[in-house]
Amino acid sequence: MVTTTLQTLDRGLAALSVLAEAPAGLKPAELADRLGVHKAIAYRLLATLEGHSLIRRLPDGRAVLGTGLIPLAAKVEKQRLTAAAPLLAALSASTRTTSCLVLADGPNAVVALVHEGGDGYLRVTYRLGVRHPLTRGAPGLAILSARTPAEDEPPGVAEARARGYALTRGELQPGAVGIAAPVSDEAAISIVALQELPEGAPDEVIACAQAIAELW
Repeated sequence: MVTTTLQTLDRGLAALSVLAEAPAGLKPAELADRLGVHKAIAYRLLATLEGHSLIRRLPDGRAVLGTGLIPLAAKVEKQRLTAAAPLLAALSASTRTTSCLVLADGPNAVVALVHEGGDGYLRVTYRLGVRHPLTRGAPGLAILSARTPAEDEPPGVAEARARGYALTRGELQPGAVGIAAPVSDEAAISIVALQELPEGAPDEVIACAQAIAELW
């Protein structure tokens, strides 16, 4: 049986796979080398993918994965997010904080699920789809702590690995303190509040992350 494929589509999907393995991004010539195609083809592939927000260009011309992949991934993750939602709500209720589930997307952390908590003006809000580097903020450090130690990892990662959770102050929002525990090396649970977190919060975040890991 002869199987026919669309060469351009195949190359586009291959380009996304290559970029997924290059968190720092690739220039068109580098992508062309890895795909084994002419540089002009790589430029056209990137232009097409950029038009659908599947990749984005950095100021120096490197291409990285784009935000257009997030809604696609959200549909794939829908079952897991639905399973995690009640546990996240319970965590917010018990700690009276805003809680969120964060997923790794290349070198970034992306907020995939949020449950707002807290009291009145003390409530901290978080928007779905917000991105920040894995190297900043408690959720990113927690995700990195579940991975194999690296020589260039931030000091906070080793600390998180040793105690089972990451703690940061004011890294993502002025005056906010966050605690996060890894669900896996690609996901973390985090709570955030203004100034201080309730007593016992680390244990509750760790327990929630472990419960979600068992569901997944």
